[in-house]
Order: sequence, then structure tokens, then C-alpha cells
Amino acid sequence: MKQTVQTSKPMTREAALQLRLRKESDLRNALRTSAGLAKIAANLGNPVRKHLDYQGIFRKFAVVETWPDGQPMIYDDDIVEFTATTVAKNGSVRRIDVEVDRVTLDEFEIIVRPKIPYRELYTRLYNVMNRAKERLTQGMQLKEDNYGFGLMETASTLMHSAVTVATSLTRDALAKSFTPIEYTRNVVGGVLMTAYGIQGIRRWQFQDLDQVAMEEVRKSGYIGSMWGAKYYISDQIAQGRFYVTGAPDKSAWMPIRRDTEVIPADDPDNLLIGFVGYELLAMTWHNARTIVQGNFDYTS
Repeated sequence: MKQTVQTSKPMTREAALQLRLRKESDLRNALRTSAGLAKIAANLGNPVRKHLDYQGIFRKFAVVETWPDGQPMIYDDDIVEFTATTVAKNGSVRRIDVEVDRVTLDEFEIIVRPKIPYRELYTRLYNVMNRAKERLTQGMQLKEDNYGFGLMETASTLMHSAVTVATSLTRDALAKSFTPIEYTRNVVGGVLMTAYGIQGIRRWQFQDLDQVAMEEVRKSGYIGSMWGAKYYISDQIAQGRFYVTGAPDKSAWMPIRRDTEVIPADDPDNLLIGFVGYELLAMTWHNARTIVQGNFDYTS
């Protein structure tokens, strides 16, 4: 018996037009009700929450915790080290009072408000919505990083001297930046730099790296990890600057009372469809021992 195989017919121009009109009609109906706006906002909110940390990198340098509503954001420092003392016979009794510093953080808000002209829904409907989502995500992450990198800049000037070289980034400069952190009995966990730092690494010679690392530099242009530290690139810091940091649990804390939330915020009087990205959090770089600032000549 001869078997017939059915093949799918290509969608005609009229069918494609009807499908597009039906989608636009569904969207217009959703925009007329609060439930529909909430549904659109939820569709924007899910990818924002899912991809919030794939571009922003400050969270990789800190301990991130969800903090309960109403509870103060407090952390206690560890007990300062003390040594035992010996007292001669019939001598006076000596004691060491243990006092621990307590720090209360003040939370702050990060808000992004994209607006879409209503007419764009008819001309560039889906592209505009996708672009709004991308812009909202980018805005939240950039704001987080700018706050976090500002903390790193301040903390790097409190204890350790900056390591400066008059050339491009060298292996010796990185090695000198690791030492102050390791000297305080901490472990280096990450290195933050700009693309100009990678420019220096690409120019390292074979005697600076082992064969496996050199092959990785040839393929990707930089090393994902070296000497136990992970390397991160950002264009939000000075071009000739890099930071060497300790492990996140010894360096920074980032309690989040309300993580990224997207809510509808349209403006019908001005024919604007809008959304608001909201975040309530706090940040602190609580240990100046775990960060060293480095500087190099990015023009060489």
C-alpha cells in the first residue's frame, strides 16, 4: 500500500496578516485592563529576574542575601584577636573586655522607568517591547555596578597602597597586588579590570605563562582564572584601573529587601505605555584588607 505523506503548507500572505492582526488585537485588549497590564508586566519581569546577574558583576564580589521585611539590616564584626597574658604570683588579676562593633546599613532604591509611545505599538510592536525589557535590565544592573564599584574605589584607598606601573598591565603588577591581601591571611578571589587590562595580558610572553594558560589566552584573549582568582571585565571603571579582591564572604555584603520587580506604569494622558523596575537593597564593603587598587598605562 502506498503511504501518503502530508506536508505543511506555507502560510499565505493573508493568513500571516490575519495572525498579526489577531495578536495586535489581543495586545490592545490586554492594555485596556489592569489584569492585562499586570500580565504584560509579568512577562517582562520574569526574564529580568532570570538574567539580572548575567551582565551585572558586582554581585560576584559580595555575599548577596534576601532580607526580611521590617528587619534592620545589621551585621556584627568578629571578635578582635587577643593574646593570653601571664601574671606573676600574687599579682593583680587582668582581664580583656570583649566588645564587638555592630553596623546598621541604610537601604536605598534603584528605579528604572522606560516609556513606550502608544503609536509604536502599531509600527514596531514587538521590537519596542523587547527593547524596553533590555533597557530596563541594563539600567538596573548598571546602577548596581556603579554603586558597588564606588564602594570598591573608596575601600581600596583605606589600608593598602595602590600598585602602579608605567606600562601596560604586567604579571609583576598583578603579583604585587595579590601579596597585601594574602599577607593579612585572606585569599584572593577575584580581579576586576577593564578591557585595557586584557590588552596587557594578550601581550604576555610564553615565559610569563604555562603552556595551558598561554593556549587559553590565544583562543579567548584572556584567562578565566589564574592563581586561584577569577577575572572580570567591566567598562564602568577607569580605563587604566584594576582591583584585586578577596573572597566575597570576607569582603562585601549586599542585603536585598526587595529584588528586581517590574510593575505597570502607563501614562494614558500622554499616550505612553510604561513599566517601572524597582529594587530595594543595601551595600557595604566591610573589610578594607581584602581589596588592592592597581593602575597601569592603558595607552602603552
